[in-house]
Amino acid sequence: MARNTDDSDDLQNDFDLDDSFSESSEPEQQSEPAANAKPEPEAKSKSEPKAKSKSEPKPETQKHKQPSAVSAPTKKPKLGTKKFTVPASLADQCTLWNKYMHKTYPALTQLELSDIQLTPSHMYVPSTEPSRDSTSYVHDLVQTAMSTGKGKNKVMHGAPQALIICSSALRVVELVKMLRVVTKRPVAKLFSRHIKIDTQKKMLEEGAADVAVGTPNRVLRLLRNGDLKVNRLKLVAIDCWQDEKMRVVVDMDNTRSDLFAIWPDVLLPASKPPDYNFKLRLM
Repeated sequence: MARNTDDSDDLQNDFDLDDSFSESSEPEQQSEPAANAKPEPEAKSKSEPKAKSKSEPKPETQKHKQPSAVSAPTKKPKLGTKKFTVPASLADQCTLWNKYMHKTYPALTQLELSDIQLTPSHMYVPSTEPSRDSTSYVHDLVQTAMSTGKGKNKVMHGAPQALIICSSALRVVELVKMLRVVTKRPVAKLFSRHIKIDTQKKMLEEGAADVAVGTPNRVLRLLRNGDLKVNRLKLVAIDCWQDEKMRVVVDMDNTRSDLFAIWPDVLLPASKPPDYNFKLRLM
């Protein structure tokens, strides 16, 4: 029986060891996940501000606004801010005209330019010079030209006495309204905006006009085709009016080439016969 008690004591001791081992091991197993669980909320808290910083649109919107602020200085340079003044002297007007002609035909030599350049003998000299400061200067200049003698050629259809060349269709309309009181006949409007060239050809063929106002391209085409005649012409006026951008017909890229082609191609050859005595004038 003693052995049995000893054996029972040994079993109890073994049982107690097992219990103590299990109790001591359980805290260690619980402490490990606790230690592992602590960094997780810290990782989340660290990742949250990063996500907010990436989602903030403020830097991007500021970058988009900066180009608009940078592009603003491109509006600073203004086209033709200097006022264009027509010289009072006819010789100075010729010099100005020849200067822009040389700019239009840079490939021509000085000798070639001398053959087509404008001289004071080509300039219109009225019997009474109108005042340039007057708002009716264009009206007075055209009226003076029309009152000086009669053309030798009696053909009137498509043959005006005064031809005014200006920069735009809007300026044409403005001058047409101004010059209606000069003549009893309709003033011919010669520009390409909303008016087909066939319509203008028919108008010149069937009707008589004392005054014609047009843009360089349309006037050049009608002159070359013979629809616009020069046999009754007395005055060719180049309107040097400045638009809102301070541009003038003699220095605009879209008008200069056609304007300076009118003189050597049509007007200069036609001015040599004695029957045609028209003159040119800047105004």
